[in-house]
Amino acid sequence: MKGELMMKLLADAINSYLSAEHNIQRLLTESKELMDNVNVYRLNSEDAQQYHTLYQAIQGLEEAHNSIVDLSKEVQLEGYLQKNEWDRYELCGRELTSGSSVDVWRDDPEMKEGGYYVQSRIEHRGDDYYCVAMPYIKLEGLKARYRALP
Repeated sequence: MKGELMMKLLADAINSYLSAEHNIQRLLTESKELMDNVNVYRLNSEDAQQYHTLYQAIQGLEEAHNSIVDLSKEVQLEGYLQKNEWDRYELCGRELTSGSSVDVWRDDPEMKEGGYYVQSRIEHRGDDYYCVAMPYIKLEGLKARYRALP
């Protein structure tokens, strides 16, 4: 019973965030437009401080918005990363290069299913690619999935 209640609360919280996404996007658009039209060199010290605080709030709101959008993504591909003939990693035939979003599996024996997916992206360093969330893990054969908006 306790587990079911927690899952319902989690689902309700996710739905609340998804419902707020449109308003957050509108707020971000309006705030960025405002910021683009302010001549910071004409602000007094108090207004400059508020401008800077608003700038920081926008950055945090953008990060929160990206996380909310991530909640809406659906699994498109799931499998294991493999190098292709061009020395790039692919997932079920989808080539991943620098900047490609991918969820990678993190083993955790204490979790119900033995682990969980971590949102990340692929980048290149030196001779090979790596996963930003777990930069020292071997990509070849790593369980992964690709999600996108429906």
